[in-house]
Amino acid sequence: MKKVASIVFLSLLFITAHAQDRGIGLRLGNPMGITYKKYLPKNKAVELGVGTGYTSWYHNYYENSFHDFDRYEGFDYVSHTVRTPLYLQARYQLHNDIYIEGLIGKLEWYWGIGALMKVANVDYRYRDNGVLITDRRTDFDFGPEGMLGMEYTFEDIPLTIFGEFSLVIEFADRPGALRGYSGVGARYNF
Repeated sequence: MKKVASIVFLSLLFITAHAQDRGIGLRLGNPMGITYKKYLPKNKAVELGVGTGYTSWYHNYYENSFHDFDRYEGFDYVSHTVRTPLYLQARYQLHNDIYIEGLIGKLEWYWGIGALMKVANVDYRYRDNGVLITDRRTDFDFGPEGMLGMEYTFEDIPLTIFGEFSLVIEFADRPGALRGYSGVGARYNF
């Protein structure tokens, strides 16, 4: 038993002493989900994210979309419900150190570019000559993403916390629509 405990202890010591160039964790915000980050040489990183979003956000976006679609021309908008949104993100980032005297750990700010794709089902309810009708459509959004964020990596534990903001310009569904996203989260580094 002591031998097994010694092997486990030495393995954990080696893992934490080894360069931790990857992280996986949770992101809260919009979108919220799982984030994976691979740190590259020369203060660069790539990040992948998969998640979902709050179905009550962007109410005006979906109401305006209803009015923009030709197929709903002449109908009276009543309401909508967003179901099962799925977000996928791929990003390339450049990191810069923030030096603060006496700070234990590593504080960085980063910026980058990437792409965001969102797929969701939207149920529109509208009136046609007084008759209430429900129509489901698939909302597919895709576009380039620019982001700005900050992260702190603890010195003694393999954990990074972060906060960020990004803007996406839609190429698909509503070309030119500008959408803002933000989130905070934490990643376990390994």
